[in-house]
Amino acid sequence: MTQPFIETAGLPATREARDITPDNALDALAGITEPLVLRGYCADYPAVAAARESPQKMAEYLLDQYSGHPVNGCYGGAETGGRVFYNEDLSGFNFETRRVALGELLDDILSGAGAQQAAMRYMPSSEVSYWFPRFSAANDAGVASVSPIGSLWLGNKVRIAAHYDFPNNLACNIAGKRRFTLLPPEQIGNLYPGPLEFAPGGQEISLVDFYNPDFERFPRFREALASAQVAELEAGDALYIPGMWWHHVESLDTLNVLYTHWWRDSAPYLGRPTNALLHAMLGLRDLPQHQRKAWRALFDYYVFEAGAESAEHIEPAARGIQEQPLSLEKAMQLRAKLQNDLKR
Repeated sequence: MTQPFIETAGLPATREARDITPDNALDALAGITEPLVLRGYCADYPAVAAARESPQKMAEYLLDQYSGHPVNGCYGGAETGGRVFYNEDLSGFNFETRRVALGELLDDILSGAGAQQAAMRYMPSSEVSYWFPRFSAANDAGVASVSPIGSLWLGNKVRIAAHYDFPNNLACNIAGKRRFTLLPPEQIGNLYPGPLEFAPGGQEISLVDFYNPDFERFPRFREALASAQVAELEAGDALYIPGMWWHHVESLDTLNVLYTHWWRDSAPYLGRPTNALLHAMLGLRDLPQHQRKAWRALFDYYVFEAGAESAEHIEPAARGIQEQPLSLEKAMQLRAKLQNDLKR
């Protein structure tokens, strides 16, 4: 596999902590707004113990936990270099997705071990509650109180293009070595994101190939690299990624397994912020610039700069959807109004 540009770019290492464990994680991570490597966080997991024995033992452990439901397997040729990406004209992807038994995918991965350039084999986000129902109890991350979505990801030497996720993520590295290149949310303009509604994992990705960046086509990527940091994880380490941070992910061994935990800092009934973004694109983006400027002031007032004091001049009973935090009742009323308005 081609050596990545980022290995020679002199990027700083992500800050580390060695005293955060599943027993104190949520308290320790509260208020942290930048990525943090948690060395040895999941070193005592039975899954990590299996991975340290051998890739075959890791595969056997996963099969023992497996529910039997077919998984989504991503199959791409060796010419992809393991990069999970689009085809040439962005009309499709450089892999095909098949519904297969986990054992079939694992056999395919292990049989390619040692190949100089193996074909891409990858299982994207798969919720443990459905595919591996006993996994979370045996490998407890200590974050159950925030009701995270727990998922396993596995594959051979694959690369996931830089992208962001809305929820916070506690990513436990179960098997193999893994490298994350992390960039703050404000670098979006320097990362050249692809189509919003059509992406390999459902979330828009950077079109820049981090292994071979085309600086003529993507000149602002140099600016992004100036803000980048790198986290390298061994089996048993974890990485906390605050919501909205961009991350490019590389799996570096024969069989790599990651156990992610996603949770949000607001009530689920408030909906997905992406919906608000898409609605704003529909209603605001094509307005004249002076009107967009006026709406920006309104968004700052009611959303981005809104504090409890912004509605203090209104009697509490009359604040309506300006109440903070928004109650379930008010949120349901607002959702109903939006759904009604969108039908017009």
